[in-house]
Amino acid sequence: MRRSAAFAHATYGVLYVAPIAAAVSFNLAYAYWLVSGVAVAAVVSWLWQLGGWHRVTALVANCTTSFANLLLAASLYVQGVGFNAQFFYHLDGETFAIARQAYSVVFFGAWAYWLGLCVVPFVLGWRKANWAERQLPRGCMVLAGIAAIAAYAPLLSFASFVLSADHQPATVREPGTHAVAIEPEALQDPKSLVLIFAESLEATYSRRDIFGDDFTPRLTALAKHGVDFDDMRQVGHTGSTITAMVGAMCALPLRSPMPWQHLNSVLPNVAVPVPDQACLGDVLAAHGYRTVFMGGAPLGFAGKGKFLAAHGFTELYGASNFLPRLEDPDYRSAWGIHDDTLFELALRKLDALADGVSPFALTLLTLDTHHPSGLPSGSCTSRRRGASDMEFSIRCSDRLLSGFIDDVRSRYADVVVALFSDHLAHRNELFGTLRRHGNSRRLRFSVWGPDVEPTRIGRKGTHFDVMPTILDFLGFEGWLSHNFGASLLRTDSPWFALGEKAATTITQDLPDIRLEMSSQVVFKADGPSIEIGGQRILATNEGLALTNAIFAMKFDARGNFVGFRDSESLEDFLREASDGFWVGVSTNDGFNRRFVADEPSKLAFFGGCFGAAGLIAEPLWWRDKLDVSSAMVGCGFEQP
Repeated sequence: MRRSAAFAHATYGVLYVAPIAAAVSFNLAYAYWLVSGVAVAAVVSWLWQLGGWHRVTALVANCTTSFANLLLAASLYVQGVGFNAQFFYHLDGETFAIARQAYSVVFFGAWAYWLGLCVVPFVLGWRKANWAERQLPRGCMVLAGIAAIAAYAPLLSFASFVLSADHQPATVREPGTHAVAIEPEALQDPKSLVLIFAESLEATYSRRDIFGDDFTPRLTALAKHGVDFDDMRQVGHTGSTITAMVGAMCALPLRSPMPWQHLNSVLPNVAVPVPDQACLGDVLAAHGYRTVFMGGAPLGFAGKGKFLAAHGFTELYGASNFLPRLEDPDYRSAWGIHDDTLFELALRKLDALADGVSPFALTLLTLDTHHPSGLPSGSCTSRRRGASDMEFSIRCSDRLLSGFIDDVRSRYADVVVALFSDHLAHRNELFGTLRRHGNSRRLRFSVWGPDVEPTRIGRKGTHFDVMPTILDFLGFEGWLSHNFGASLLRTDSPWFALGEKAATTITQDLPDIRLEMSSQVVFKADGPSIEIGGQRILATNEGLALTNAIFAMKFDARGNFVGFRDSESLEDFLREASDGFWVGVSTNDGFNRRFVADEPSKLAFFGGCFGAAGLIAEPLWWRDKLDVSSAMVGCGFEQP
C-alpha cells in the first residue's frame, strides 16, 4: 500500500513539473522555476496526506498554481519571455479566439492536462498519513513552502511586469501628444505606394556571420537596387504586429492601461483607437489616395482592422474575405491564407487600382514566417537538407517577396515599394541563435521607387521613423517629422536625439510642466515627450529613470536652444554648467538638497544660471507652470 501511495505521489510530482520543464526549455533563464515546481508538488502532496481541510487547501493550491504555470508557459512558448504588456493585450475575446484556433492542439492539450491535474490528488489516497504530522516533515514542508514562493516564476514574472509597468498615458485612447490636423499640400505628380509588413522577417536572418548563411539572398540583392536602412532598431511598445503597425504608421507607441483593470481599453474594444492622431492612412486619404489593406490573417486579431478603419483605410481584406474565394479551401494555414495566395490577390488588386484616376496606397501583411515554425506556402518545394521548418519558411518568403516586389516594380513605374519587418522574431526554432546575438538584431527596411538612387543609410532608426520616411519618398514636405519620428532620408531619428543614456533621465510619470519666458513656452514636458521651441522629441525610454540624474537644456543669451546635458554627478554637471541659461529636471539627491528650497524632493525642475541669484528650483509637483523670464534677467540675458 505504501509503495503504491509513494508511486502515486511521485507520478503527481512528475505531472506537475512536466510543463515547467517544457517551458524552461524555451528560456533557460527560468531554470529556477523547477525548484518551485518540485516544492509546490511536495507541499500539495503533504497537505493531502494531512487530511481534512488541508485537502481543500491542497486542491486550491494545485489548481491555481498549475493554471498560472500554464499561462507563463504559454508566454514563453509564444514569445520566449515572461509576462509583458503584449501578452496581456492579446487576451481580449476575439484575439484570444483566433490564437486558440491557430494553436488548437497546444491549447486543448493544455486544457485537458489542467483538468486532469486538478483531479489527480483524488488518486493519492484517502487514508490520513500519521507521519505527515510529525515535526520533521512539518519543518521540511515549511522550507519547501518558502522555496515554492521564493522561486515561483509566474508570481515573480507578474510582479516584475506590474512593478515595471508603463504609467504613461494610454495612447490607445488618450495620445501623449497634441491632436494633429492634416493640412493638404499640393503634390506634383503624386506617387502611389505599396507597403509590405513582413511578419517578423528581421534583417538578422541575412547575416552570414550569425547564421553561417544568408537566409534571404534575393532580398539582400534586391535591397542594393533601392534605399536600404540597415540600422533599424526595435524599441518599447513595438514588439507585436499591432504595436508595430501603430508605431510605423502613427510614429507613436501604442500603450494601453493594465488590461485586467481596463479590458475595454485594449485596442480591439476601443471605438476609435489612437484618437486625434494623424497616421499614414489618414494623411494619404486626406490627399485623395485610395487606401487598401490586405492581410492573410483575420482582421479582428489584436484589433488591427479596427485601427486601420479608424485611420484612413477604406478597403480592408482579411482571412474571412479571402478563404471563401480559394479554389482549394484546404490550402490555408492555421492563421489564414498563405503568402503566395496573398501576393496573387494583391497583384489583381493592383491592376484594378492602377487606372490612373488617383494615387493609391496598398498595404500588405504577410504571414508565412509566423513563429514558432513558420507556415511555408505550398509553392515552395525546394528545401535544403537539414534546414529547420523556420529556415525553410524564411527562404520561401525570400523567394515570394522578392518575386512580388520585382513584379510590382516592372508593372507599375510610378509606385514606391516599401518592405518593413513588422517586429523582431518571437520564440522560434532559430531563437537560440537570435538571443545570443540580441544586441545585433535589426529590423528590415528597404524602399524602391522611381528616381530612387540605390544607397545604404546607416542612421539609427525605429518604427516611429517609418511613416515620415515613406511620406518623404512620396513627395510630401509637411511630414518630415511627426510625433517621435522623422524622415531618415534627411535627419537622425528623434528617438536617439538625446543619446541612449540621456533618453532615460526623466521619469515616465512626469506631470505636465511648462517653462515660459514672457508667456512664450520654451520647454514643455508631458508624458513621454518634451517640446522645445515648437519641436517635440522623446525624453523617456521604456519606463526607466536613472537614479540621481540631472537632465538639462542649455539656452544662449538670446534664449535660443543650444543643446542637452545629462549627468549623474552634481559636480560634473556644475563644472559644465558654469555658463549659459539652463532649464531642466532633476532626480539627483545632491542637486535637489542644494538648490531646492524648503523641502528637497525626489523630482524637481529648475531654470536659471548657476552661480547667480536668478536660479529657480522647485519640487515638480508644486506647480505645473513656471515663468523663467525673471531668471533670465537675473542672469543678465535677453528675454526672447
